[in-house]
Amino acid sequence: MSLLRWVPHRGTLPALPPLEQVEGTPVMLLHGLMGSPGNFEGTVHGLLDLGVPVVAPLYGRRGTVRIEQSFAELMEVTGELLAERERIDIVGHSLGGHLGLRLAHEFPGRVRTLVGLGAAFRGLPLPPNPVVRHGVSIVMGRGAGDLMTSVPFEAVVPEGTRVVSLISDTDWFVPAASSEIGEVRRLRGTRHEHLPGLAGDIITALEWKP
Repeated sequence: MSLLRWVPHRGTLPALPPLEQVEGTPVMLLHGLMGSPGNFEGTVHGLLDLGVPVVAPLYGRRGTVRIEQSFAELMEVTGELLAERERIDIVGHSLGGHLGLRLAHEFPGRVRTLVGLGAAFRGLPLPPNPVVRHGVSIVMGRGAGDLMTSVPFEAVVPEGTRVVSLISDTDWFVPAASSEIGEVRRLRGTRHEHLPGLAGDIITALEWKP
């Protein structure tokens, strides 16, 4: 169990219109480790103002459970979405970017655009000290432990998906090398946990069209 699972959520998710009431390609927002959909509060307001359908699931007990458990939850959500719409877009922060990339590979050609925000596409560096590794899993949850690796995970652009990676020079949590796939856009001065709030940059990267 993650000790930080009980940390208060940052931001409040506004009410989302039912998808059947909004036309166009939905954007699914995936929070990161110890995150919540409310992290995207400003971005959601910006998308709704443009008439964009939005889905923002809370998954994996805030991303603190094993990655495979989080992935299974999101596979179900994505399958339900794609039963109703031809394609979707995904915006993934940190762990959410890693999971979003996996979803795009599982549903070839069905994820139109994937925007990574400090995305841990290739995982996180494995601390050399086993005590530190164990401590990270206790504090941040099994999801963090599963992301840590001595050999970076393979990360390639899925067939039929446009990938845009937003990377900040002051992101001290996810190394740039883990995020650099697809079209890389460099940002300045935004901390890792604040990346989901960059509504303008995210909406521009999406190049959303109905």
